Amino acid sequence: ATTRDASETTDRRRANARVENARAMRARTTRVASTRVRAKTSKFAFAGDRRPRRDVARFASAAGGAEGADPYAVLGVKPDADALAVKKAYNSKQMLYKGEGDKLAAVERAYEAILQAGLSARLSGKGAVDSNVRFADKVIRSKWAPRPYPSPMKDVVVNYGLTMGCALVTLVTPPNMRTLQVTIFAALLMVFRFFVKLVDVDPGPNAVLDPPAAQKHNNARFARSFGVVLGTFVATLFVTFWLPQFFIEVLGLTVPAWVMLHQEVFVSSACGFVLASLVSFYR
Repeated sequence: ATTRDASETTDRRRANARVENARAMRARTTRVASTRVRAKTSKFAFAGDRRPRRDVARFASAAGGAEGADPYAVLGVKPDADALAVKKAYNSKQMLYKGEGDKLAAVERAYEAILQAGLSARLSGKGAVDSNVRFADKVIRSKWAPRPYPSPMKDVVVNYGLTMGCALVTLVTPPNMRTLQVTIFAALLMVFRFFVKLVDVDPGPNAVLDPPAAQKHNNARFARSFGVVLGTFVATLFVTFWLPQFFIEVLGLTVPAWVMLHQEVFVSSACGFVLASLVSFYR
């Protein structure tokens, strides 16, 4: 009898252990699933939508925020800010308040409230869905190929102003002293402008939390800026400068003298226009 009781006790212990293991496995699976859903939500929840402020306030209150607290004010963004701006503000606040539990919790609640409000607006049909979200299953054939991404108007003005300014310098230079050095300088300026744009639209890993990954991402971003802009510059230079020269020499064509005297001006204007358009409307 004693042996039978001991055996039953052992069986009960084993059964209890199996139950506890099953519960732990279910809890772990739930945490992983919620983490994945949150990661997807943070990327697409409010892309291109306009979140009603009352919905944001309601979700902030439900998340445990202070009464009347404005999540946008907590993150320091405008109510019409897009997903990228909100995410950048969230990362910035996390770094700023590192080690301050109360402030980090407030930032977390504000970010969650904006995410949930954006998702609710999309599900209820109140917010427009960005084409990148609606066609997220499309495969990008090349990560290096430029993709449409218009810049703010002030950046567009700066880009065209820089390149057209370089073309103007070429124009006022005496014809016998004109070279393509100013045009090359404009191309290098556009490399820098393109790199700055990629920093804004593709922040990459956090430099404080993961320095090696951030450095690798930054190097790839610079290589892409250099390759895309200078590749476009060389192609434009070939079409507007070397190819006409080749046809003129091979076919023995006669062209007006003023065309040859102002060839650098035409080349500088064409290259500047193409590069400014690339940097302003693509990423």
